[in-house]
Amino acid sequence: MTESTFERDGLKVRISVAGDSSRIEWSGVSDIRSPAMFLNPLFEDWTGKTRNTFVTVDLTKLEYMNSATVKPLVDLIKLLDQTSLGVVVVFRDNDWQRAHRNCMSALARTLKKTKVQ
Repeated sequence: MTESTFERDGLKVRISVAGDSSRIEWSGVSDIRSPAMFLNPLFEDWTGKTRNTFVTVDLTKLEYMNSATVKPLVDLIKLLDQTSLGVVVVFRDNDWQRAHRNCMSALARTLKKTKVQ
């Protein structure tokens, strides 16, 4: 199993890859002003590691995500949809995540291999 963790200003994103399964877990708070500057290069690297695996993107431990974080997350999901065997994005059932889940569900309809829970 391969693992890697990124932490910055209260946000923690951890990836683990084992066989044909990968997991990207978000936790903490993402209230960073320009998260794409450091998240996008990280995600490009990670999509190489998750290539040809089934990927779970777990947001259930994420306490808060500002609007600036949405675009890098959507970019990640799009990259994973192109390079992996399948993607499942998992949200917690609370008010602020419900709104993001609904938007991600709408986006997933345009993607071939992505499902939202």
